[in-house]
Amino acid sequence: MDVSVTNPVAEFSAPLGRGGAALARDFVRRTLADWGYRGDHDDAVLVVSELVTNTLRHASGVPLLRLVGAARGLRIEVADSSPALPRSRPPGSSGGWGVPLVQRLTACWGTEPRPGGKVVWCEMPAVAS
Repeated sequence: MDVSVTNPVAEFSAPLGRGGAALARDFVRRTLADWGYRGDHDDAVLVVSELVTNTLRHASGVPLLRLVGAARGLRIEVADSSPALPRSRPPGSSGGWGVPLVQRLTACWGTEPRPGGKVVWCEMPAVAS
């Protein structure tokens, strides 16, 4: 997806502790509705929930959620202050569903190191107009 300067950007710092992922989900729902995003809102909310929850559980610092895009596509980024990269592990009752879920629901995903941490990103296309 071409992320140009004309695309809207929205950021949200998810608070640490219980409720942070729920607030991030609400932020995504409102933002996508405001932007008129034509992709699957439920899938985007699920992906954000997984990425923010993983950051709250396995990383350090306050997760910063960043959405870039509009009607034609969406880039989701979650930054944290841990250099540890997400890794796939066998799914089971204690977790392990996150990476396969993100892979299945997004067009592509990856990580980028940042000073003092990393960003986990993914891209989701919208439906054809």
